Amino acid sequence: MRIDPVLPPYSAEVQAQFDQLPPSWQPPFEHFTILARDPRLLRAYRLGSVAYLQPSHLTLRQREVFLLRVTGRCRNAFEWCLRAHYFAEEAGMNDDQLDASVHGTADDSCWEAEDRVLIRLADELHDAAAISDALWADLSGAFAEEAILQLLLLAGHYGTNGYISLGLQVPIDARVKRRFPAA
Repeated sequence: MRIDPVLPPYSAEVQAQFDQLPPSWQPPFEHFTILARDPRLLRAYRLGSVAYLQPSHLTLRQREVFLLRVTGRCRNAFEWCLRAHYFAEEAGMNDDQLDASVHGTADDSCWEAEDRVLIRLADELHDAAAISDALWADLSGAFAEEAILQLLLLAGHYGTNGYISLGLQVPIDARVKRRFPAA
C-alpha cells in the first residue's frame, strides 16, 4: 500500500463517520482508513456515493450488475471482491455472471435482457465516457430518467474508487472470500 491508513484510536470525527458504516464493514475497509487521514476527504467520498440511496431508483440486482461490471472493467479487484462477497448472492447473480462481469460481454448468454443494457452502459462509459444514441434509446426505454442519473453517478463514484484502490495498491480485504476472476 502506498499511503498508510489511520490506525485506531480514531479521532471523534472519524469514529463518528465509521460508526455510520454497516456493521459488516467493521472494522472499516482500508480505503476508508486511508481517506480518514483527512476527515473531510472521507466525508466527501462517503457521502458522494448514491449506491445506497433509499429509496433507490434501481433494484439491488440492477445496482450490482452495473457496479460489478464497472469495477470489473476497471480491474478494481478490491471493490469487485467486496461487491461479489457482500451483494452478489442477494442480487441473484450466479458464478457465470460474476465471471462475465469481468471477462465477458453484454452478449453473453448468462445475462438477462435488462442486464445487457447495464453491461453496455458500463462498457460505453468505460471506453468512451459517453452514451451512444443507440444505447440511449435502449437505456431510456428500460429505465426512468432518475435511474439513469443514479447510474451515471455510480459509474463516476466507482471510477474514483478504482483510482484510489488501484493507485494506492489497496489489498483485497481478508474478510472477503470471493476472488477476482482470473483472465
